Amino acid sequence: MILFIMKTRKRLLLLLSIFLLTITALYAQDLSEIERKIVERVEANHAEALQFLETNVNINSGTMNFDGVRKVGQNYIDAYNELGFETRWIPQDEVNRAGHLFLEQNGTSGKRMLLIGHLDTVFEEDSPFQTFEMLDESTATGPGVNDMKGGNVMILYALKALKEAGAIPDAQIIVALIGDEERAGSPVSKSRKDLVEAAKRSDVALGFETATGFNHATIARRASFSWMLEVTGRQAHSSGIFSERTGAGSVYETARILNRFYEELIEEYLTYNVGVIIGGTQVDYDAENIRGTVSGKTNIVPQTTIAHGGIRFLTQEQGERAFQK
Repeated sequence: MILFIMKTRKRLLLLLSIFLLTITALYAQDLSEIERKIVERVEANHAEALQFLETNVNINSGTMNFDGVRKVGQNYIDAYNELGFETRWIPQDEVNRAGHLFLEQNGTSGKRMLLIGHLDTVFEEDSPFQTFEMLDESTATGPGVNDMKGGNVMILYALKALKEAGAIPDAQIIVALIGDEERAGSPVSKSRKDLVEAAKRSDVALGFETATGFNHATIARRASFSWMLEVTGRQAHSSGIFSERTGAGSVYETARILNRFYEELIEEYLTYNVGVIIGGTQVDYDAENIRGTVSGKTNIVPQTTIAHGGIRFLTQEQGERAFQK
């Protein structure tokens, strides 16, 4: 498949295949001269790319760690400056996020390309998972290695290999590294405004977050929204639970509702994860940072329970159907 892609000689598709060129080197006799040069540059830059990945993984850039997101962004600004790309950091103070990094090469031929990654991870500063580690010679672990600091490095070093091999197209190439992909600033109309504008200026957009592995490309992506269920019950002594006056309490009622989700919202491509659930007699929940504190007693029926989760759907019709139900 990779050889077929390269023989089409469409430089856009060559960007897709660059990540597998090291493997393709086994079949070097089938490559053109320029493709051989690209393979050589990929192999020559491998150790440097791995070190760059480790450096950025070891910088905590949880979405709400604004300093960390900016620090990772600065590393990419320096790297893309060396490639001759124009760099633009776009602050996102208005939506309470660190900002986005856009890097652009101007060009007039071929397809206008938008290559998308993100600087933030789900692992905030208080996460115990903070350090890059090589598990063996071909496998690494660390916060954001897969989602998606590895993909960011692929974009950078693919473009670097193409440039060093004299094969980079004379085309408009925009690299968009978003600073709040894991937890978008609100409203999304503002936090995604620059990405939408870049998309309108492009012919093709490629996302580099791992989804289906190296041998396939994902051509559809489900929409994602968050939802929150807040249930209020009657606080009472536990000896009266399940009575007509007291009822089941907020925790049991929340469990009943969530179980109905589980039993009745069964549909292909539709998922609705419960990320956090917190309930008791006194609940303080910070929805922005998805954390909270709770207190209660085993002999008191809890009055408040909050469940916070996400829902994903493939089409607008599917989403509307799920929300309505």
